[in-house]
Amino acid sequence: MLYFYYAEGCVFKMNKKVNDALNKRSDFKIYELILFGVLIMIASIFLTFLVMHEIDVHNGSNSKSISKSSDNYLSELEEVYDLINDSYYKDVDKKALTEGAIDGMLEALKDPHTMFFTKDEMESFNESMNGSYEGIGVEISIDAEGNIFVFSVFKNSPASEAGLKFNDIILSVNGKSVKGMNTTQVTALIKDDKHNKAKIRVKRNDTELEFEVEKRVVTIESVESKSYNINDKKIGYILINNFANNTYEQFKEQLESLEEDSIDGLVIDVRGNSGGYLHSVTNILDMFLPKGAIIYQTSDKKGTIKYTDETDESRNYPIAVLANEASASASEILAVSLKEAYGADVVGTYTYGKGTVQVTKDLKTGGMIKYTTQKWLSPKGKWINNVGVEPTLEVQLSETYEQNPTAENDNQLNAALNLVADK
Repeated sequence: MLYFYYAEGCVFKMNKKVNDALNKRSDFKIYELILFGVLIMIASIFLTFLVMHEIDVHNGSNSKSISKSSDNYLSELEEVYDLINDSYYKDVDKKALTEGAIDGMLEALKDPHTMFFTKDEMESFNESMNGSYEGIGVEISIDAEGNIFVFSVFKNSPASEAGLKFNDIILSVNGKSVKGMNTTQVTALIKDDKHNKAKIRVKRNDTELEFEVEKRVVTIESVESKSYNINDKKIGYILINNFANNTYEQFKEQLESLEEDSIDGLVIDVRGNSGGYLHSVTNILDMFLPKGAIIYQTSDKKGTIKYTDETDESRNYPIAVLANEASASASEILAVSLKEAYGADVVGTYTYGKGTVQVTKDLKTGGMIKYTTQKWLSPKGKWINNVGVEPTLEVQLSETYEQNPTAENDNQLNAALNLVADK
């Protein structure tokens, strides 16, 4: 628009000169005036072309400069990749090199929940989240010092039978040190097809122990339930081991069975539950919260989104959530949402404190990355990361239960049952 206006102005000046010349009856002949006008028009068009060309060249160089700047780091990565492939003293596994580069990029984020999965590791991860997998029946995590530790032990699993416990620090698997490894690498060692059993050396407190654990297909029992008679009231009890794809369906079935038995209240046990799928815990919360209540919030660099209950289903009997330091992620969403939006009690200890949300992305090569995209907030907007959910009734698990783990010795469970029965 600027360029068109500039040319039009030149033509306007030329017309004014012609009129002045005619009015003054100059000595110019009519054909000379016409020729003069044409020359000015050609000059103005040529000048406009030069200006436009100069601006285009300038903009083009800027665009190339920006593009070049944004590609610098990728060019550097490609340069190193080519150097290694062309000049390294022995043959290089290009797939391993690429996977190493991806792994390194994710590790640079210093986020223990962001990681790369090879094809085998991805299959293992998907199996565990679908309700069954081949392994020993533990979930492992990594602490701030880089130690790989047992985060939870599934009931009736080979790991449980062998004696592995929460918080055991894994030192080696099948004689290979796990120092410097991430959780996916340690999982791959445990599941190595070359061994029918996994020899796992751990540090428990100040003592080193070694366990030989059988590997077999482990069926994850997501939900268990029963009822207790407390002070002439029937209190339902549901244990959620993890939030797998089918957990909501199992939970719904067992809750409705308890309600048919006329329960007066409910205890939901997520102790040792390290989390799972967000949709699974969301569907469970939809069963309890009133329509329109905030279930949780998510926050990223674009802003904060509130997720509300859109169903007509709700409950109104007293609820207590049993939680401990091994309750993480989806378990913490369940605990804090019921606490803040339903008025439930949380009994036990502070939870683990994982306040971030991860998504997975399958890669063309067959692998997968799991990376953090958001942090989640409680219905009231609290971020529990590295803090945990605060219990309304703090109860430390007794040594009696640890020595003899029965329901009668479970002081946390009994505290929760009595708390619900008294309401």
